[in-house]
Amino acid sequence: MATVLQRTHTEQRAAQGNGLRTVIAVFRKALYDSRKTILWLAIGLGLYVVALMSFYPTLTKDAEKFDELIQSYPKGLISMIYQGDIADFQISNPGMFIQTEFMTWLLLIIGAIGIGQVFNAFTNAERDGSMDMFLSLPVSRRSYLIGRVLTTALMVLVVLTAMFLAFCLASVLWPVFDVNIGHLAMGILGAFWPLMVIISFAYLLAAVVPSSKHFAGPVAYLFMIGSYLIHSFSGSVKTLSDIRPLFLYHYYSAADIINHGVNLRDWGILAAVSLVYFVLAWWFVDKKELGV
Repeated sequence: MATVLQRTHTEQRAAQGNGLRTVIAVFRKALYDSRKTILWLAIGLGLYVVALMSFYPTLTKDAEKFDELIQSYPKGLISMIYQGDIADFQISNPGMFIQTEFMTWLLLIIGAIGIGQVFNAFTNAERDGSMDMFLSLPVSRRSYLIGRVLTTALMVLVVLTAMFLAFCLASVLWPVFDVNIGHLAMGILGAFWPLMVIISFAYLLAAVVPSSKHFAGPVAYLFMIGSYLIHSFSGSVKTLSDIRPLFLYHYYSAADIINHGVNLRDWGILAAVSLVYFVLAWWFVDKKELGV
């Protein structure tokens, strides 16, 4: 009896080891395939940051005029790029400048690229037959999912880190851009959490919706862009103000983090939501009827 138990335990450890190796193999393959996308995305957005910050010294000289001009804009328009109190808005404030001129759009850009990567990994792989090849190898669906999730998460971290370094370079090139480096790091890298909510929701859709259906992708983009639009407009419509906490953008503001520090409660909520989506994706992917 002891021999049988020992053998079973050994087999379980071997299976766990094989599972880890397959996850690493999938991760390395996906990372290799995505290397050019990650590289050029980091370089392109990094150059954009430097080019954008080159205007900052000029902007600070005429900050009062710019603030007066912005205050004359419709409140609904301002709420599209800044979710805080418009009365406190100052374009020369480093945190507010980064939020309005860069981070709002970065979330949408990286989110869209991440969603595309998710459906390339699953739905498109089912349609073009490459999923059939993967599953013919000793690779489980769940190992494949975890490997792809890790690749997407690394892509997001690499790009956000590159953006942080680009802003650090800008602070050296233009000393007038005076910002707390620690808060800057948390403000930029904190975008990881809302992005992972978007990406985890896309993975859940990919794990549940059959590849023969063509609505999963639009639903993922609607989740990202629709949430942004409704949350933005709700800032200027009193009747919608109560629903703002339902949207992920309510829990992340680079301006607030850079100016006041991290709100761990907001990060915890975003992390918990993304974890729930990933766990559901991990559960359902093994039950999905793949089109292979």
